[in-house]
Amino acid sequence: MSINISKKKRDDLLDKIKEIRNYIASAPQDENTGNLLLYLNQIEKDVNGKKYGLVFEEHREKINDILDTHTPVLEEDKELFVDKGNGQMNFLIEGDNLSAL
Repeated sequence: MSINISKKKRDDLLDKIKEIRNYIASAPQDENTGNLLLYLNQIEKDVNGKKYGLVFEEHREKINDILDTHTPVLEEDKELFVDKGNGQMNFLIEGDNLSAL
């Protein structure tokens, strides 16, 4: 079973908001305390409301490190050459998307 990273991050953030809210509630009350609790409620509402779209986690794959120091070059494999006789050629590029490009 895969881990929903976005849900984990959202739950961690909500836990931190809860800790901050508890700390503020136990502190001496003044006009700023009410404002801070209001801000936390707005942040919590925003965090709970954003549950859509694709999430691309920032990470580097091995191919990214290779491409930093190497230039890719296409090489012909003569065993795979197909001649249809009409003068046009097609290319088949195999591999992972980034490394194949």
